[in-house]
Amino acid sequence: MNESLFNLVEHTNRSIFLTGKAGTGKTTFLNDFVSKTRKKYIVVAPTGIAAINAGGVTIHSMFGLPLRTFLPTTDRVDSNIANNIADLMHHFKYRKDKLKLLREIEMIIIDEVSMLRADVLDMMDFSLRHVRRNQQKFGGVQMLFIGDLYQLPPVVRDENVLKQYYNSPFFFDSLALSQLPLITLELTTVYRQKDEKFLEILNEIRDGEIGDIDFETLNKRYLPDFEPTTESYVYLTSHNKMADEINQKKLAELPGKPKVYQAEIIGNFNENQYPNDEKLELKTGAQIMFIRNDASGEKRYFNGKLAEVVGVDDQEIRVIIDGEDEIYTLKKETWEQKKYSLDEDKSIKEEVLGSFKQYPIRLAWAVTIHKSQGLTFDRLIIDAGKSFASGQVYVALSRCRTLEGIVLKSKITPEVIFSDRRVAQFQDETHANNRIDEILSTEKYDYSIRKIINRLDCSWILPALEMWNNTAKHAKLTDKDQVKFLYQGIKPEAAKLADVFAKFEKIIQQKTRKFIEGNEEWNEIESKAKGAVNFFFTNVNAKIFAPLKDFYAETKGVKGLKQYNEDFRLFLDDLEDYLNDLKQVYLLETPLFDKENEVEVTTKIAKVPSHILTFQLFEEGKTIPEIGKERGLVTETIYGHLAKFAERGLLDLTRVFDKEKIKLFEKEFKKNSDHETLTEWKKVLPNDFEFNEIRLLLNHFNYKKSEKK
Repeated sequence: MNESLFNLVEHTNRSIFLTGKAGTGKTTFLNDFVSKTRKKYIVVAPTGIAAINAGGVTIHSMFGLPLRTFLPTTDRVDSNIANNIADLMHHFKYRKDKLKLLREIEMIIIDEVSMLRADVLDMMDFSLRHVRRNQQKFGGVQMLFIGDLYQLPPVVRDENVLKQYYNSPFFFDSLALSQLPLITLELTTVYRQKDEKFLEILNEIRDGEIGDIDFETLNKRYLPDFEPTTESYVYLTSHNKMADEINQKKLAELPGKPKVYQAEIIGNFNENQYPNDEKLELKTGAQIMFIRNDASGEKRYFNGKLAEVVGVDDQEIRVIIDGEDEIYTLKKETWEQKKYSLDEDKSIKEEVLGSFKQYPIRLAWAVTIHKSQGLTFDRLIIDAGKSFASGQVYVALSRCRTLEGIVLKSKITPEVIFSDRRVAQFQDETHANNRIDEILSTEKYDYSIRKIINRLDCSWILPALEMWNNTAKHAKLTDKDQVKFLYQGIKPEAAKLADVFAKFEKIIQQKTRKFIEGNEEWNEIESKAKGAVNFFFTNVNAKIFAPLKDFYAETKGVKGLKQYNEDFRLFLDDLEDYLNDLKQVYLLETPLFDKENEVEVTTKIAKVPSHILTFQLFEEGKTIPEIGKERGLVTETIYGHLAKFAERGLLDLTRVFDKEKIKLFEKEFKKNSDHETLTEWKKVLPNDFEFNEIRLLLNHFNYKKSEKK
């Protein structure tokens, strides 16, 4: 199944909940997937320790989320108890690098999702839709949820508050997922336990069907007076305090003074995310367990494997691993606190903020349920009495390889068995193990087209332009007439491109459906997609990016315009990213950008302004096509540059237009020169007048008109 599962995750945009009983290899799949995928992904988890263990970051740090409960409403709420939608939005003012990262990711992997609350997932959804300017759920990002809902549940401070808007605190009852075709895929091969009878009991406890559980066989392991003698057992407790007390008591009973091993902490590593004790106290004779798998080729130990300390000194710790006779010298391991960022080539890189270096062991006469998550033991002592929270019995029992390896200090009774039909109902309704190949075959092509649609989507440009215009109009020291002229010239172009995109999206989706039904050739779709990529690159570059960049060149560095220029630069950066992304678009394995359209797209401003360089070449007698070839500029950009000089009466119009065209425009100008927008001018002029030509001519005749006053 794992290969089919990998292909489904890799070649579709389907959001998936990957689950499985304890010991079925969920973590193994995660590690394997991230080592092979070509997708741009991040790994997050609900808690600090889970994030460190998964090689990722916490959800709250990644998205800057508040710690209080979130209620998905615009109604006012008590801010001491919860946040509403309005309270949430100011948390999404991310730095430029975080914005770029969140817009670039294709996939988010959430590990240990059983502990993720529904409202936290909804906050992620709001963040991603806002930042990515995409109202699809999670801003169009594919979600891979990994975990076991029958294990540790979400921690909820005040369930009554959450109940106002959520059916349960589980992630699957988030509002975002109610509108997403999420599927559940279950890993079914249990690698931890081989005993069929024990597996049967575990499954019955997991399902919460009280009448089916073989309590008689299970409670044969009830040995209230048992005390370990020769073999090593781990006492599984419900609370940290209980585990610490047992470990410290056992350590104190051993002769001699303890040796203390200090962790080496470099850089930034949050104290509440330390994967082990900062000061590790050990004595000869201590029972310890490994908290990591052996990364070397030897594979001498695994996460949860027990050992006995047989020698401690300043230089080293020597142990005998359970089941072996040979002494093993421990090596320190390093855990890393990470941050995701974008590389120059827009690939996602993991930046190490800090590291925690310590021996990968801890005292293990006792361990808590929470810290046992993901561990495997050969022998356990379990007290599943009243101290166990609901749901923890399954977690505790499933840590052990065999039923014979378990000693129960109290009997397992129906009262401590967790049963939540909401979990079973959700998984039954979304279960799709038998549909993997079908989903892959129907969604693979649709996914590749959707990627292109997302890259081409330029509908965000118009509202961004409106924001720039409002800022520019109210900024001191900007040329208000030039702002108005530029805005009126670009607005219709942005609106037209948004309309073209909407039509393209509809057509390409129709063609893809026909292809899947066998009524369309793939090369037709490829041709249409290729044409669209090159059309949008050429038009957005020439008619929107280039004129805005030229205007930015005039205001950049002007005293008193710092905030305005910073906001303007963000808009230009977004346009630059949009255009450069189009150069990298593929349809399956086929590149769509035509290299003949290649021009450098950058927000960097030349020391000599671009429009002056263009005018210098024009004055040397070069034609517009010659200037374009020499400077790598499209015709529309050159017209925009020359329009600046026409505005000051410095341009010889006869070198740009034939005399008849100049006369036609002059006649309309004298008749009615107060058309407010370029669109109004275009309506009254012959069809062969382009917007950039109108702008240039208008600048020239406005200058002549002002000269006569």
